[in-house]
Parts: sequence; C-alpha cells; structure tokens
Amino acid sequence: MKELLSKIEHKLKKLLSFRRMNPHVYWRNILYMFFVTMVVLILFSLYFLFNIKNQEIFQITPKSTKSPSLMNEKLLNKITESFDIKLIKEKEIKDGLILYKDPSLK
Repeated sequence: MKELLSKIEHKLKKLLSFRRMNPHVYWRNILYMFFVTMVVLILFSLYFLFNIKNQEIFQITPKSTKSPSLMNEKLLNKITESFDIKLIKEKEIKDGLILYKDPSLK
C-alpha cells in the first residue's frame, strides 16, 4: 500500500512541478508566433487588395429603379390648384366681372 501511495505521490509531483523555466525559449516562441501572424496578415491584405483591384469584391451594382420622389405629388397638385383658383379670383376682382356688395352699406 505504501508503494502505491508513493507512486501516486511521485506522479502528482511530476504533474504539478513545473519544468525549469527558460525565458529565452518563451520569448523565442512569442517571437515566432508574432512573425507567423504578421506574415499571415500581410498575405491576407495582399490577397484582399488584389481582389479589390480586379473588382471581384465590393462591386457596386447600379439599381435600375427610378429615384424616389422627394415631394408628395398629390399634395403638390392640390396646392397648385389652390393657387390657380386664387389667381382666377384675383383677376376677376381686378377686372370687375363679379360685383361684391359692400356689407357696410346695409
């Protein structure tokens, strides 16, 4: 039983103990990861630039729909009719075709 416990304890110590730290190895690994990441990013950007230059992506397709009207056409027609009616009444008053009674003379 003691042997089994000693073996388990030894395995746990192996798992829990850290290797002897070597900062040079860690910095080198970080440096390698940085360079690999930079190379991948540069290749991706060149690929992206090439596709944009050849107009394979981000193309603008013109739409053949008519442009939306900025004004309400029905309301505009109603207003122009109103002004036309007022203009006709103003001309009638100026020309004197219709005689209006003076309400103050009653």
